[in-house]
Amino acid sequence: MTMTREQWLNAAALEMKPWVLAAGGDDYIDPLISVGFPKGSRGKSSGNAIGQCWDKSTSEDKRRAHIFIIPTMDDPVDILAVLLHELIHASVGTQCGHKGPFKKVALASGLEGKMTATVPGELLKLQLELLKRKLGGYPHSPIKVKERGSVGSRLVKVECMDCGCIVRMTRKWLDEVGTPSCGCGALMEEAT
Repeated sequence: MTMTREQWLNAAALEMKPWVLAAGGDDYIDPLISVGFPKGSRGKSSGNAIGQCWDKSTSEDKRRAHIFIIPTMDDPVDILAVLLHELIHASVGTQCGHKGPFKKVALASGLEGKMTATVPGELLKLQLELLKRKLGGYPHSPIKVKERGSVGSRLVKVECMDCGCIVRMTRKWLDEVGTPSCGCGALMEEAT
């Protein structure tokens, strides 16, 4: 039988739970783990988040945390490192953020770097590699998301070099009529 990605993540979480507890984390009921885009508490995007743990207090039953792993990732060791980070949140609670109890357990488990974007240290990388071999390949085909550039303003900035007055105009208007005269009487120029 082939595992789904959620089954793979749950099997990994069961294997890593003793690591979290040995690093000083609190015991916890196994969280619900899914693949999905992390979101903010009010529906806002979480920026560059690749994983997210919703505290058990946000769950209707108040018993189990919910963990999401972003679907753009496909490297099993990286995914396991993100999952470990989120399991630590499930253990210590999300109210401490990435400080205090979270930082203590994260460092003791082998995570390093900035606590909001941890990476596995050398020993932890080896442990994660062994776990990956035990679990087999991550059964997932990543989503490729196109980067959206900044739309910005479609209006062109036009400026008076005498008084500093700034206006914005459409390219069509500038091409057909040219730059306007400023209220101070000077001819405005397209800003560079």
